[in-house]
Amino acid sequence: MRWAPVALAAAAVAPVVAGTPRPRPVHPEGVRSLADAVAVCRDIGLRDWDLVRYAQELVHRKFTRYSILSLWEPPALAFRNSRGYCNQYNGALWHILRELGFDAQRVFATRVRQDSNPWWRMGHSWVQVTIDGRTLDVCAGMPDNRPGNVSFIPVTEVLPFGTFTYWNTNNGMIVFTIGTVWRSLLSRRELPRWVEREFGTRVHQPGPDAAGETV
Repeated sequence: MRWAPVALAAAAVAPVVAGTPRPRPVHPEGVRSLADAVAVCRDIGLRDWDLVRYAQELVHRKFTRYSILSLWEPPALAFRNSRGYCNQYNGALWHILRELGFDAQRVFATRVRQDSNPWWRMGHSWVQVTIDGRTLDVCAGMPDNRPGNVSFIPVTEVLPFGTFTYWNTNNGMIVFTIGTVWRSLLSRRELPRWVEREFGTRVHQPGPDAAGETV
């Protein structure tokens, strides 16, 4: 009987693991790992906000799939596999910027609004970079993002993103993801786009089961 909870948990997670698409990694500028990305950024000859923007765009180009199905992957592995959600792709960006010597902090808000979809609410984590006393939001999620010009607006308090925040949001998303995958399986419907889609594309249709998405 003592193994029953473990068996139930394994059975619940199995469809999520089975349904996770295979990685489709790409290697812009020959970049495979975070260390490669740092080296390329150091050699590019840019400084200050130009370098921040280049690093942000490099991370964006490294990811091919937005996915919460592989949220167990730490940012370094998600970066290699070119798939993930904000904790992973912006976690990778934060690591690169810190290695480059920038004053970069991870932050999050429990609700943000997308600029083009005012009905859409989700949690989000991103990076704030400070240069010469000026602090700007930086996010690798969308192709047209720039330092200080991102595709979302926080509607709740912006808070520091620490180790506890990472594990707390990931654990919450695991439960939410399992429920969504099972609903899709039992109803024989495709997974909603907020779960898995081409990286850098938006969720176009609102849905009643999308209220808790972390983009």
